[in-house]
Amino acid sequence: MKGIIFFVVIVLMITSCASLKKQQFTNEALTEKLVTLDRDSVSLQGILDKNRGKQLFVQIFASYCPVSQDSFDDVLKFQKENPEKEYIFLSVDHSYYDWKRGLEYVKPKGQFYYIPEKGDGALGRFLKLKSIPRFLKINEDGKIEVYKTSKVSEILK
Repeated sequence: MKGIIFFVVIVLMITSCASLKKQQFTNEALTEKLVTLDRDSVSLQGILDKNRGKQLFVQIFASYCPVSQDSFDDVLKFQKENPEKEYIFLSVDHSYYDWKRGLEYVKPKGQFYYIPEKGDGALGRFLKLKSIPRFLKINEDGKIEVYKTSKVSEILK
């Protein structure tokens, strides 16, 4: 009996840990509408399609957040050391106007998009977005290699 209980506990631990490492976005997250700098609408799928075949570094941030602001120096250093990657920045600022104003102080270069639904939309729920900044690493095939980290250094692993 103890052997069966032990086996069940091990299986539950393995399956619950495996679910923490997400490798693909859900259809709902992929179709959520984001906003471009020109205030056009684009889906996450559209952004991924535009960057197909490239390694992607993704940062979710807010321009008003001091921790996000502090992370930009690490991102700049990472960009200099990894110029072959494509850099995508997704903002959860309070409003489109706050985001546009705040971009004046964002030093890293890349593709910038605004998430109007913030953590409440399908993308935020998929990411279990509770804190920022947040970094993701997506490979050339569109698979998520690093799903959840708050440190740029974790992207290198």
